[in-house]
Amino acid sequence: MQSLDSILVGVDLTHADRLVAADLNEQTKEAVERAIWLAGLFNARLEFFAAIDLSAHTKHLLEEDRLHLTNNVEDEAHKVMSSLIEQAKERGVESTSKVAIGSPWREIVLEVIKNKHDMVLVGTRPHGFTGRLFGGTVMNLFRQCPCPVYAVKKDEEPDVPEIVVASDMSEVSSDILHFIVSAAQVADMKIHLVHAIDTQLDQRLKGLGVGEETLKKCAEDIMEEVKNELNEQLAQTDYRTLSYGVQVHVLEGSPDVAIPAFIEEHKVNLLAMGTLARSGISGFFIGNTAERMLEKVKCSVLTFKPSDFVSPVVPE
Repeated sequence: MQSLDSILVGVDLTHADRLVAADLNEQTKEAVERAIWLAGLFNARLEFFAAIDLSAHTKHLLEEDRLHLTNNVEDEAHKVMSSLIEQAKERGVESTSKVAIGSPWREIVLEVIKNKHDMVLVGTRPHGFTGRLFGGTVMNLFRQCPCPVYAVKKDEEPDVPEIVVASDMSEVSSDILHFIVSAAQVADMKIHLVHAIDTQLDQRLKGLGVGEETLKKCAEDIMEEVKNELNEQLAQTDYRTLSYGVQVHVLEGSPDVAIPAFIEEHKVNLLAMGTLARSGISGFFIGNTAERMLEKVKCSVLTFKPSDFVSPVVPE
């Protein structure tokens, strides 16, 4: 992955029934806080970006009284963004801001493409919705944003964060591992490199007369081979310089079940994973396994795509 030089943080200005609220929701506040911290950590440029999604009725009102209403909405938005710039400045981070009108996920993707941001941070779904942590805006960013997307969940701050890197042995998972190891060199983290294998699929061979001992030995050999591959992937990083090193885990079970269970058991704070499934339509589909996994995890998520990913989002 390229260096982290430019970060965009998506600012949700809606709160309760207000179109633009000075008091941000807790999830957005957490995303802003994490973005300022990351920008300081990597000496990166920071852009606060807000997109106001207007209903057809509101758009009609704006057309009827464009000068008054449009200026009022945008002025209030810029006041909030100015306060965020001051907040970052107090922490030694220089930043800019921008306000757009339109669907948040789409406007964020267009802004990333235009200004070549290296990462997007957004808050997760506020409490009180359905059991899914990630709403439509975040899921669309996971699917279609060309740079890594960090969906931040507000949680208790641990003394040492626990991070899971889900590897499928691909180049993307190697990029993820390199990035997380680099981050852990400047901020202590406990890193788990994880791969899940559904050895139960081998049980189908029973019908062909394959014995239990042979199946067991086959499963053990596969687990050992995968662990060796993970260690080879890890050896390409500077993990030996880390305070807590990196623990390697080969889990038994379907990835979309085994990895969320591991995350819950170990009280993991962040899952880093690739999301792109190779398909006939470039850069559109998130992998089925990744999608099912994202429906089950309850922690923050950082998603990556291949370097040759091309977003299907284009300006109108």
